[in-house]
Amino acid sequence: MKDTIIYLIRHAETVNENGIRNTNEDSQMINEKEILSVYGEEQSRKLSENIELNNIDVIWSSSYTRAKATAKYIANSNKIPINLDSNLSERKLGNLKELGEFMKDKKTRDPSQEQLLDRKFKTSDGESAEETKTRMTKFFDRILKEYEGKKIAVVSHRWFYKIFLT
Repeated sequence: MKDTIIYLIRHAETVNENGIRNTNEDSQMINEKEILSVYGEEQSRKLSENIELNNIDVIWSSSYTRAKATAKYIANSNKIPINLDSNLSERKLGNLKELGEFMKDKKTRDPSQEQLLDRKFKTSDGESAEETKTRMTKFFDRILKEYEGKKIAVVSHRWFYKIFLT
């Protein structure tokens, strides 16, 4: 039986923008539409030339613009479509005020890190680290069955590695 190979790819560099992102519905939408920088486009193009990513059978991506923009080069070089799945999206941090209260007495000052330490914490309109891990696990369980013996590229976000792999 042929091995199943999954390449986990974080989206390339994005445009540097000022402001608070990913804290409420409006900024969440802004976060989802964030684009790659010129350097990020070049990173993505060079990545697609990596010999390991030749002959990919299927590519999956978060529906976020920056993940799709990274995936497009790999998809193009392999002449395959990009499959989108919301289970690959970033964890929604939620309400900024509630997140600020949670962070008030924390030492790291990094909400991402603190929520990994308290994996069940979430704001009223956010998502906990455990909930994020559950949805990502569901995605990988499905694709491992569906694409057994195939080469799969998965383009997602930094949170994937922090939550799913911890």
